[in-house]
Amino acid sequence: MKLMRLVSLVLALSLVLSCLSIVPAMADDAVKLTICSPDNTFGISTDPELQEAVTKMLEEACGVDLEAIIPPIGSYNDKLETMMAGGDIPDIFAISQAMTRLPNYVAREQPMVLNDLIASSEALSALDQSYFTALAIDGNIYCIPYYYPRVKCIFLRKDIKEQYGIQLSETPTTAEFLTEMGKLKDTGIIPFSFPKWIDNFQYFLNSFGAYAGIYLNSEGKYVDGMQEPAMLDGLAYLRELYTSGVMDQEFITTENNTMREYVYTGKAAADIDYVANYSNYISQSQAAGAYSDVQPIYLLTGPDGQGGGLNESIQTAWCISSECKNPEAALKVIEKLVTDPAIHAGFYNTGVEGVHYTIQDGIAVATEKATNSGYAIKYNYITDSFIPDFSSLPYQPGEEMKKALELQRQIIDKGMELRGPKQMIPAGKSELYDENAASITSAWKEVISQIVLGSVTIEEGMNNYMNFWNSVDGDEILKELNQ
Repeated sequence: MKLMRLVSLVLALSLVLSCLSIVPAMADDAVKLTICSPDNTFGISTDPELQEAVTKMLEEACGVDLEAIIPPIGSYNDKLETMMAGGDIPDIFAISQAMTRLPNYVAREQPMVLNDLIASSEALSALDQSYFTALAIDGNIYCIPYYYPRVKCIFLRKDIKEQYGIQLSETPTTAEFLTEMGKLKDTGIIPFSFPKWIDNFQYFLNSFGAYAGIYLNSEGKYVDGMQEPAMLDGLAYLRELYTSGVMDQEFITTENNTMREYVYTGKAAADIDYVANYSNYISQSQAAGAYSDVQPIYLLTGPDGQGGGLNESIQTAWCISSECKNPEAALKVIEKLVTDPAIHAGFYNTGVEGVHYTIQDGIAVATEKATNSGYAIKYNYITDSFIPDFSSLPYQPGEEMKKALELQRQIIDKGMELRGPKQMIPAGKSELYDENAASITSAWKEVISQIVLGSVTIEEGMNNYMNFWNSVDGDEILKELNQ
C-alpha cells in the first residue's frame, strides 16, 4: 500500500511539474503586446475579473500575450495623453474624437502608418477602403475604424411626449423645440438631458450654420468658426436652452451612461445619442420597468432652414504604436476585433459565455455577477459594425429585439442622410496649427461651456477666446493653412 501511494504521489507530482513546464513555454513563445481601450469596451463591464475574461478571449483567438490597460471612459483621453507624453505608448490603442486628435498624434509621430499592413490582410483589405481613407493624412492610413460613421440625434420618449402633449416632428424648428420641451417645466421630469461633452453642442450649432473650430468653408478657405457671425446666434440659442430650463441644469457633470439612464427610467424625456443606439432605449427602458419607445429628432431646423444631426464621422478607431516591435501580431488583434463576429460582439458588447452570460433557449442571459457589475446585453453591434452577418453566434436577439434592430437600421440610414458637417484639418499643412490644435479645441470648449452656464456673457466669452487666439498667433495659423 505504501508503495502504491508513493507511486501515485510521484505520478501526481510529475503531472504538476509537467503542467508547470508547459505554461511558461507557451507564455514565452507568445508575442507580448499592450492594448489600451476605455472601460466601455472589454465586455462593457468595469469588474476586473470580467474584463480579464475578455482579455483571455482575445489572447486565445490571436495567440498573443496581452497586457490590457483599461482606463475609465471619462478620463481615457487624459490617460492616453499621459502615457504618450511619458513615451509609454501602448502597442495597440483606441483613439476617440479621431478627426480632432489623430492629426496631433501623427504630427508627434506616435501612430504607425498602416497602408502595407492593411493591404496584406485578407480580412481588412476586403472592407470598403473609404472607411480607412476617411481618416487618411497625406495618403497614409494611421488607424482602423470598427464601425460605420457615427451620427447623433435627439431621442424623445414617446410616453412622455403623449402624456404632456409635446408636438415635435423628426425635424422641428429650433423655436418649436424650446416651446414644446418647455411644457415639462415644473413636472419633475428633466426635459432634455445632456452629457458633459461640449462637442455635442455642434448638433445645435448646425441649425445656425455655425461650426466650432477651424474648418474649410464653402469658398475653399480655412476660417475659425468661433469668429464667424453665425456662431453668435448659435451661442445665444445654447444659452437659452439652459436658462429656459429645457436643458438639464446639471449637465456639466453628467456622464453618458447617467444621461441615458435618466431617459431609460423616465427621469428625463429626451437626450442626445447615437442613432445606432435606438434598440438600447427599447431594451433598457423595459429592463428598468419604465418601457417606452423613443422618437428620433434628426435635426432642428434653424431660422434660415439650416440644420443637421451631429456628425462624428469615424470617431473611434484602432492605432498601432510607431514603437511597436511586432506590428503584424498587433494587426492580427485589430483584425479580429474588427472582422470576427464572436470577438467583435464579445469585446464591444456581450463579453464571454459562462462569465458575462449563459445561453438559454438560444438567447444570451446575463449572469448575476455581470448584472451586479452594471453589465447589460446590447445588440446594437449588429447594425453598426462592418460585419454583415452575426448568425454564426450561438445566441440571437429575441423577436422584439429583431424588430427594434430592423427599425434601428432605418434610423441609421436616415441619420446618415440628415447629418451635419464634420471636418478634419490634415497634419503638415501648418506646423503652428499642429502644435496648437489640442489647445484650440480646449479653448473653444471652455468658452462655450462658460457661456452656456452663464459664468460669462457671450461678449465676455468671445473676448476671452480672442485673447487665447492671439496668444497662439491664430491669424498666422490661418495664413499657413491657406497657403
